[in-house]
Amino acid sequence: MTNREKYKFDDFTLSNYARLLAIAKSQGFSFILHKDEFSETRKDIIWRHDVEFSPDIALKMAILEHDAGVKTTYFFQLHSHYYNTVNKRIARILHEIEEMGHHIGLHFDSHFFSIQDEEQLNNCIELDRNYFDSVLGTHIDTFSFHNTNSFILGCKDYQYGGLINVYSSYFKEHYSYCADSTGIWRYDRLEDVLLDPKTQHLQVLVHDGMWSEEVLSPRKRIHKCIQDEADRKKASYDHNLPLGGNLNVDD
Repeated sequence: MTNREKYKFDDFTLSNYARLLAIAKSQGFSFILHKDEFSETRKDIIWRHDVEFSPDIALKMAILEHDAGVKTTYFFQLHSHYYNTVNKRIARILHEIEEMGHHIGLHFDSHFFSIQDEEQLNNCIELDRNYFDSVLGTHIDTFSFHNTNSFILGCKDYQYGGLINVYSSYFKEHYSYCADSTGIWRYDRLEDVLLDPKTQHLQVLVHDGMWSEEVLSPRKRIHKCIQDEADRKKASYDHNLPLGGNLNVDD
């Protein structure tokens, strides 16, 4: 068996992403938010994005969801290695996603602050929350952790820093979970979970960089994200330098 077959590379195309949304709708799932009250009788799904590598791909996914008539949540980082949320272009993408009716949350990086206890966690989440409000003009009410470890997974309260914690005991007790972390189905294949009649309450986690137009390995998907962003930066430099009357000297 090849890695393509073993790890279901073909699942992670944007065309298949649209198909998975259609499957979820066909199975009668209601797309809800973390802040919505749990209902035992409603068949529902909380669909979330941890935006980690490519806001551009996140925007493509948001458009597919908008076209499908569903709303999901996009958790953006303030301390990402791969993009700058307060860059004008990226902030515009965030607002475009929000204007489509999707929800925006904080993808919180505790490692940036070297957090050691829950008091510090509360303070730092509140700091990032205020930054979203004051600088990005976006009111948020929910956060997800970035790169979980044993300390983070032990933080099970419903809220920290005034934001709903998607890793809290509440969601683990009420919802099944399916994730594409590292570009593979971490637990179960999403299509199988959606089609399983026993699935009534589900939280789905997807990551922008784990999806692509073409069939690629997880490593190649991420490398393409990095290369595409590098190419955008180079093109921007070449475009903008002459606009200021400057020479763009090469060999």
